[in-house]
Amino acid sequence: MRKMLLITLMGLLSTNVLAGPIIEAYQCTLNEGKTLEDVNAMMATFSSMLKKAGLQDSFTAHVGFQQIPARANSVNWIGIWPTPTDYGKGMEWFTNTKDGQKFGALYQSVYTCETSFMTLVTASSR
Repeated sequence: MRKMLLITLMGLLSTNVLAGPIIEAYQCTLNEGKTLEDVNAMMATFSSMLKKAGLQDSFTAHVGFQQIPARANSVNWIGIWPTPTDYGKGMEWFTNTKDGQKFGALYQSVYTCETSFMTLVTASSR
C-alpha cells in the first residue's frame, strides 16, 4: 500500500515539462514451479493487453534473468513510461480496469518481487 501511495504521489507531482521518462525496476524471484517459458507467456499476454487498451506506445517493459551477480530463479523487470502523462494512463489502466487487475494477478502468479525503485529521468547524455 505504501509503495502504491508513493507511486501515485510521484505521478501527481510530475509534469510534462520535466526532461524524460519514468523508469521502474523490480528485482524478483520466480515462484515455485515457474520457468522462463511462463515469463515469456506472461509478457506475450501483457503485450496483447497493452495493444487492446491502446497503451502500446505509452509503456515498454523488459524482463530478464540476473546475470551479474548470478542469481538462481531471478527475474528483473524494467518498465519505461515515456512521459508522466503516459505513466498516469498506465496507472489508470492497471488499477481501474479488469484487464489491468487481471494482469496484476497474472504476474504475481509467475514471480514475487522483493526490491524495486522508480525514477523520473531529469537529464540525459543525449
